Amino acid sequence: MKIFLKILAAIIVILVALIFILPIVFKGEIIELTKKEINRNVNATIDFSDMDLSLIRNFPNFSLNIEGLTVVGKGDFSADTLANIKAVNVVIDLFSVINGETYEVKKIIVDSPKLLVKIAKTGQANYDIALPEEEKTPQPETGETSAFNLRLKYFQIVNATVVYEDNESDLHFHIQGLNSSLLGDFSQDLTNLKTNIEIGSLTARSGGIEYLSKASLKYKASVEADLKNSIYTLGKNELTLNDLQLAFNGSVSILEEGINLVLTFKAPDNSFKSLLSLVPAVYAKDFESITADGKLTVDGSVKGIYNENRLPAFDINVLVDNGMFAYPDLPKSVTGINIISKISNKGGDADNTIIDVSQFSMNLGTNPFIASLLVKTPVSDPDVNARVKGTLDLSTLKDFYPVEDELSGTFIADITVKGKLSSIEKEQYDKFVALGSVLIQNLNYNSTALNKPVEIASAQLNFSPQYLDLVSFKMNVGKSDLSANGKVMNYLAYVFKDGDLKGKLTIKSKYFNIDDLLAEEKAEKENMETESEEKVSEGSPESSVIEIPGKIDFAMNASFDELIYDGINMKAVKGKVSIKNKVLKLDKLQMDVVKGLMTVSGSYSTVDLAKPKVDLKFNLKALDIPSAYNQFAVMRTYLPIAKKASGKFSASFNLKTNLDQQMMPVYETMNGAGQLNTSKITINGLNTLLQIAEALNISQLKNLELDKLFVKFQFINGKMAVKPFDIKYKNITANIEGWTSFDQSIGYVMGLDIPRAELGTNANQLMEDLMKKANALGGNFELPDNISFDILIGGTLSKPTIKTGLAESGNDLIKKAKEEVIRQISEEAKAQARKIIAEADKQAKALIAEAEKQANYLRLNADEAIKQLNAETDKQVAALMTEAKKQGFVSELAAQEVIKQLRKEADSQIGKLENDADKHADALVNTAKKTAAGLKKEAQKQADALLTP
Repeated sequence: MKIFLKILAAIIVILVALIFILPIVFKGEIIELTKKEINRNVNATIDFSDMDLSLIRNFPNFSLNIEGLTVVGKGDFSADTLANIKAVNVVIDLFSVINGETYEVKKIIVDSPKLLVKIAKTGQANYDIALPEEEKTPQPETGETSAFNLRLKYFQIVNATVVYEDNESDLHFHIQGLNSSLLGDFSQDLTNLKTNIEIGSLTARSGGIEYLSKASLKYKASVEADLKNSIYTLGKNELTLNDLQLAFNGSVSILEEGINLVLTFKAPDNSFKSLLSLVPAVYAKDFESITADGKLTVDGSVKGIYNENRLPAFDINVLVDNGMFAYPDLPKSVTGINIISKISNKGGDADNTIIDVSQFSMNLGTNPFIASLLVKTPVSDPDVNARVKGTLDLSTLKDFYPVEDELSGTFIADITVKGKLSSIEKEQYDKFVALGSVLIQNLNYNSTALNKPVEIASAQLNFSPQYLDLVSFKMNVGKSDLSANGKVMNYLAYVFKDGDLKGKLTIKSKYFNIDDLLAEEKAEKENMETESEEKVSEGSPESSVIEIPGKIDFAMNASFDELIYDGINMKAVKGKVSIKNKVLKLDKLQMDVVKGLMTVSGSYSTVDLAKPKVDLKFNLKALDIPSAYNQFAVMRTYLPIAKKASGKFSASFNLKTNLDQQMMPVYETMNGAGQLNTSKITINGLNTLLQIAEALNISQLKNLELDKLFVKFQFINGKMAVKPFDIKYKNITANIEGWTSFDQSIGYVMGLDIPRAELGTNANQLMEDLMKKANALGGNFELPDNISFDILIGGTLSKPTIKTGLAESGNDLIKKAKEEVIRQISEEAKAQARKIIAEADKQAKALIAEAEKQANYLRLNADEAIKQLNAETDKQVAALMTEAKKQGFVSELAAQEVIKQLRKEADSQIGKLENDADKHADALVNTAKKTAAGLKKEAQKQADALLTP
């Protein structure tokens, strides 16, 4: 018995030891395999902060825990974090690890994943991180299958956040608090899958319309899965969206030609209040306390193949009979709600879809509202029959809906639209009916979200087949006023066929203060809350980019007597503004600003919302310098000297830059160029000038009065580069060039020209002594009246650094003066040396030119002699041939032999003449060149002697 107990104890000790030892032994192998598998064949950066192996947590299986898992895109999505997962726990069968051939994964738990799914307008998706086949890591051809065998029985997601942004289809989903579990044995051909999905907050938006706002969703289902044949049959299941419950029956199967759907659904609970919960405005306002009544029917079916080119047949029916709802503390209710609607498609093409809302009516308190809509062939040629009619006294809205804001006025709508869109496109307006108007009168709106109440005295929009006519629009926001009129074209194609909305508007205002429109603190708080929900990556900055909408083509003539924005007061603002393809363009927008005149042309683009761009041209005339410094951020960044200056300036320049998410310039991308000129200006107490004045011991440089300046500059990759320009102050002149960076660092060179009298007695005496010594050696130099030298200005705008030989002491000043005298002497010697060399070069060129002239003369004489010889030969040949022809054919043959000899002798003489002429000509030129080289050599010796100390 004792022996048995000892053996048992030994076994227990060994097992416990193995529990701790095995994770250590196999950890390296599993980590290496894991990294290899997740990084192979992906175009992304995948990393994790830690990995842990344990046998205790899920004994007798391995528990692999990966923490801080991130997936970051590359290329166009390099700034996006596709996934940021707190932890992933994978349970692996211990004996499959020991065996080493197949690893069986039994359980996966994903903890707090944050996913950002993005699809660009081009269709490119950030989740498409698989490498092309030709770029994938080649696998050894061993014939072996993968080392992983998924015998998964449990999969769970805990507290997930998902942001889905499909810019191609304009679909946006934001999911928070997603918890999901899936149970089943994926290693079996037939298995029963049980899933449970819960979403705490679901927001869905498309086309600028929010269809769901922070809705809750629950889905429980049991699915009989034929994994071998990819057939999934729904058992008991239930979908709950807010308060609406839906039950599904049928099956889904995966075929080669697509997904085969055979589904039916219905709402088992026929409560109208359940449907009401899907209305965001109602669900957000004390929904549980609402009293509702009425009959609801929701059902439908989906049958057929779904793929990229085909839709299954489907129909969705929603009927409401005599519905009503009321808030318990309000005197009136919304009654008489009747809806008959059906969306159907016989299958095949999306153009077969029919949207039929034959009845939609209700009484908003005592205000009746009716509408109907029938749309056929929505893709190829929308055939529309729609009617909207209603009158609403806005002051009674608080009687049936809890409104915290103050609201009054009248809203009247009566619109009928009927016909095919093709009739409008063909300008067959007689075949299309579009009548009615929308009228707003005496609207008053006051909200905590606004600093000032909004008043709309009148706004009228009339409908016609060709356009919407904005007859009038008159609005006041506090003291601000705004009026507009114009036409909006192509509105039907915009609504029903994704066309561009076009318009021409005229906007006028006597006084408009944009800063009064929103309560700044509240707006910032709301933005922060919204963005914190919508951003997946921790630490992402809140965005305040103003997006220019797409599918808009508007031209506006704007005129503001006074306009205030971001604290800048602008007067007599007028110009043309256009919006097209997500680009806002300004055409000679002119305004009086900071006591001067400014004209702006250019564009602001949000084609890439992550990188908005501006491309602007400015023309500024007679602006007040200190006022411009206070109001323009660019001047505070690049020209802080304006803070210490007074006067006026004019400028013209172009500027291109990207903007960040707070609408501020990304200075590294800033490029442009321009010029600036000033009136007479004064500069007092500038830090740089104070340091220069102290270094030179010239106090008058501390405060300057400068004549007119003219400066050219460029913006290059975040730096403002200033081209050389001259300034003059009293009897001191300077030339300045350099740059200022967006980070406030600077680099300038100031070339100063200062009278000797300003440098003091010691320096002047030294220079006179040096000059006397130089002249005693045979020179004839005079002491210069001005001393020139450079000052290097570096550091930052707030803490500049000055580098000059005059900065430290009187000895340095003397040294600089000595250098100046030596420079003057050197300059004289250099000038004389240059003169000697130039004279020798002149003589050399003259010699060579004369020689070439004589050579050309010799060649011309030779050419003339050759011409005479040829003429004489031709004369003799002609005489011989004439005499020979008289004597017959035999004489002609004999004459030709004589002629050949004459030609041969003439050619020999011609060759001799040419050779003699070239020989004598070349000899003349070569002699001249040798003489010229000797002159230059002697001149260089004299020059070198002058320049040798």
